[in-house]
Amino acid sequence: SDAYEIAVLREEKGSGGSAAVHDSYQIGTRLSVDMPGNHFGLHDDSRPALLIAGGIGITPIKSMALALESRGAEFQLHYAGRSRKQMAFRDRLERQLQDRLHIYSAEDGERLDIDSVLSGTNHNAIIYVCGPQRLTDAVKKAARELGIARERVRLELFA
Repeated sequence: SDAYEIAVLREEKGSGGSAAVHDSYQIGTRLSVDMPGNHFGLHDDSRPALLIAGGIGITPIKSMALALESRGAEFQLHYAGRSRKQMAFRDRLERQLQDRLHIYSAEDGERLDIDSVLSGTNHNAIIYVCGPQRLTDAVKKAARELGIARERVRLELFA
């Protein structure tokens, strides 16, 4: 509760920010930051959760999974990415969450079947999704087609 953990994917063709972080920061580097805002809060009742993350969208979803785990709540985490190697926090989440974590690597030909995941979830689960627009749009569409109430689907977009 007294530290923030961040993950920054180095993108050589990016705007230069990620390369600067990789070249200049080391473990233990102290940064001056403001308190974060939270517009993607986790429910605090006993309903189960379905967590869906795409790429770096795992950042807030990871925190949710760990909070749910610490309170003994029912949840499943579905995490899709380009490759296992590029999936932030994957190794730690695999150790900690075990059978509650489902990994999908495009490089390995694995695909997150959103319709199947949503249709197989508990009827009152709160659904959290964070990732690229294509993923959030697909979850919204599938939820609508399956008749899942709009208030059960909570989204955050990483651009």
